[in-house]
Amino acid sequence: MALSAQAKARQMKAMFEGLTGQKIPDYTAEHPDTREMLKFLFPGKSDRYPIATGLAAKKLGVSQSTVQRWIRGAQNPRATITKEITKRVRQTVTTQRGRSQLAKRVQAQLPAKQRTIRINALQGPSDDPTDKKYVTERYANLEMSPFDQQQLYNAWVQGGDAGATDYLTSLYSDPSRYVDGWQFHGIKGVEWR
Repeated sequence: MALSAQAKARQMKAMFEGLTGQKIPDYTAEHPDTREMLKFLFPGKSDRYPIATGLAAKKLGVSQSTVQRWIRGAQNPRATITKEITKRVRQTVTTQRGRSQLAKRVQAQLPAKQRTIRINALQGPSDDPTDKKYVTERYANLEMSPFDQQQLYNAWVQGGDAGATDYLTSLYSDPSRYVDGWQFHGIKGVEWR
């Protein structure tokens, strides 16, 4: 049974936010939040400086003081600039190139040690999502080596949330690791422990 459009969007968001540790700004809103999108695209070095204004200015072809006015809300970007910022956020979230760039940044900060991934999903050892005997919404934890983590990020970069889900399914359905035949029927949350 294929996922509905709403379930696909929820799974994409859960996988993206779980793997990157970043919230996706609502770039589809009628009036998207420029500050949140800039923070997403050009993260700063600290909470005090959450946006790399110099880099944002360079990439968007404006002055650093202009970017600072946008952040303070003293001025709004021109419609063409807002469209460009929105396009960059969408591409970061939905394209292989965007995922690749973000994955490199995230992986550079990852600890080189075993970690536990925790998946919230409709899941169980059955291909049938309506099989109430074996499939239910639950959390499932799995220890992942640094190699497993690298492979998960590679699968996500190459195939998006579907690629990452397929890789996770291969790990969870390995009887030496979890339960033979384990299936995910719409991931709702991903977190590291």
